[in-house]
Amino acid sequence: MTDTYIHPPSNPDIAAIVAQLTDGLQNIQQTLEQCREQLEQGYTLGELRNISDEGYAELYKIAHELCNQDDFHHALPVALQLTLHNPTDSRYPFMTGSCLQRLEHHEQAALMYAITLDVDPEHAAATYRLGECLIAVGKPEEALPFLNKTIELSYGKFSRRKLMEMAKAKLEYLLP
Repeated sequence: MTDTYIHPPSNPDIAAIVAQLTDGLQNIQQTLEQCREQLEQGYTLGELRNISDEGYAELYKIAHELCNQDDFHHALPVALQLTLHNPTDSRYPFMTGSCLQRLEHHEQAALMYAITLDVDPEHAAATYRLGECLIAVGKPEEALPFLNKTIELSYGKFSRRKLMEMAKAKLEYLLP
């Protein structure tokens, strides 16, 4: 997504995993074509490849750690692979969207947040982030319902108070 050279992660094991998953994305179209019939029957790519819950947990932990280090470039291929292999776990498209948004790919991030909301319509953070992305791509009027929905989903929930405040601030900015 960028022509700038970015050093691989400092941990050689994580660097190898990121490289492998990045390479795997190069052939994903062919893989999806080969599995089309099973995917149309409702199987996930992860089920077809027999990925265990432990395998998902390990990859999620790696991507989460990379995100915590602000290494969104390297977290992205891991998050994308998680999303492709198990799109029914809302954490994966949300993380993918977060990486894309931090890398300023707002349209693609918006799509990932929309996928997150397809899986979990009550995901307040995805609702807010989708609104942010719509503002970033010059569609503030389309962001308004998502910001309002964020407030609605956050109302009365102490753990979402900050999110609600951020949504209110964005609305005040958009609707002076």
